[in-house]
Amino acid sequence: MVSRRARLRTVYSLLAEPPWPTLILITMGGWGAMLIFSQELALSSLCVAATGAWYDQGWRSLQAMLAFVSPMRIALSWFLMLTAMMTPILAGPLHHVWVRSFARRRWRSIAVFIAAYLVVWMAMAPVLVLGVAVLRITAGWLLLPVGGLAVAIALIWQAAPIKQFCLNRCHWTPRIGVFGGAADGDCARYGLVNGLWCVGTCWALMLVPITATDMPMHLGLMACVAVIMVMERLAPARPARWHMPLAGVFGWLILRRLVKR
Repeated sequence: MVSRRARLRTVYSLLAEPPWPTLILITMGGWGAMLIFSQELALSSLCVAATGAWYDQGWRSLQAMLAFVSPMRIALSWFLMLTAMMTPILAGPLHHVWVRSFARRRWRSIAVFIAAYLVVWMAMAPVLVLGVAVLRITAGWLLLPVGGLAVAIALIWQAAPIKQFCLNRCHWTPRIGVFGGAADGDCARYGLVNGLWCVGTCWALMLVPITATDMPMHLGLMACVAVIMVMERLAPARPARWHMPLAGVFGWLILRRLVKR
């Protein structure tokens, strides 16, 4: 049986390999920025945009949202949220880009991949904000807490075969060219495709912290969701069928707390 010390050495050696050290620093920077600039960003702006404090009925809520929070603030908050939460789950794809690129162009290839990946996720910001707006209106009609409804949706998606299908596709590692435009094009396509499958994997989980109306709860849910996403991404691919989701225990505890409120 492998000792605990041997396991710790294995984990340490893994984290010492590129690009893990850089990813850890970027992730810590994202969390630090979220903590430092939380007030300036109006409770992460994305969450404020999704709160029910100024919601009217119907689609007039969108106009009210844009009157309180500028699109630039929402984009900045979403970028910091992605930096804090998504950086660790890119370790596999970035390692693939790193080892498949010549040393002189590794950072360029990684930059192209990340830029393409961010294009996909940045485009999801308004979609998720509008989705949470609809979720709040629906929760009001059903007389349910919006957080509980978001957790329920996330648990159903986590257990569904389509979620596992998207997660399996996140492990795809394509051929990457080594010269010029061909290499950049392959890295850009890899970033776009990986981003799309990542959206399919994570969109329901991302709803949960966005529905939080106060910063401590928001950051706590962000941390829980980030841990779940990393654990899922490190797990091997498996058949796409209904199963108990990895987030089940966390989700059930959060759902019970929200319902009791």
